[in-house]
Amino acid sequence: MLGRMNGPMSEIHPTAIVDRRAELADDVRIGAYSIVQGGVTLGAGTIVHEHCHIHSGSTVGCNCRIGPAAFVGLAPQHLQYDGANTRLVIGDEVIIREMASVHRSIYPGPEHATRVGNRCMLMVNCHVGHDCVLGDGVILANAALLGGHVTVGDHAFLGGGATIHQFVHIGRLVIIAGNEAISHDVPPFAAVRYRGLKGYNAIGCKRSGLSRESITSIRAAYHCLHTIRALPSAIAAMRKLPQTPELQELIDFITAPNRGMIPSLHFLRVQAGTE
Repeated sequence: MLGRMNGPMSEIHPTAIVDRRAELADDVRIGAYSIVQGGVTLGAGTIVHEHCHIHSGSTVGCNCRIGPAAFVGLAPQHLQYDGANTRLVIGDEVIIREMASVHRSIYPGPEHATRVGNRCMLMVNCHVGHDCVLGDGVILANAALLGGHVTVGDHAFLGGGATIHQFVHIGRLVIIAGNEAISHDVPPFAAVRYRGLKGYNAIGCKRSGLSRESITSIRAAYHCLHTIRALPSAIAAMRKLPQTPELQELIDFITAPNRGMIPSLHFLRVQAGTE
């Protein structure tokens, strides 16, 4: 049972340790043996289950579910971190399951923060490294790991055990299979397996409510990526397709400089002599 009160409606178990400088909405609940440091903000309706650590610099939105035994807002794992007061910002309706960890930014200041969007789900043993930015509706399955400075677009899904190299950008509505190790950017709407672009995320695009015209343009664009080996030529072919906002989003992502795009699985198999 939850015991003593902290404010008019919030409930804190007697064994929990909550710093008086923490800002808790009236109906927050904190379970047994959890620790909430000063400088933490917890929004309305948020529940922190047993044995969680919520560290200073963490702002958690409304109706989130954390734990049990989750670690939120810990110091970044980086040799250059000097102990500065840095930030983690978590949106509304986020679920962070047991043994998941989310780390603050390396850098102080309002322009820097690790950010997790609304309605994300971080399953068991996930890790979100310092300065990552997750869009809305992102799902990380069990033991998915994000290195520092990773960006993940809205409604992307990362399978269990997927590992993402630091500074990688993952586009909107991407699906990545379990146990993949990703060290290059993944464009929007992609489906990734066997270290390459397998195709586009047909089910995810359909479920997201994209129009038939948009999905047709995405499918045609990925056909270009799978059949034209030189990326500039593939982009030129994509520009000749019937234009939609999603196609332009895909082209803009591919042409933006970052870590280079993950290759087509078809070309990887040709290179290996298996096709």
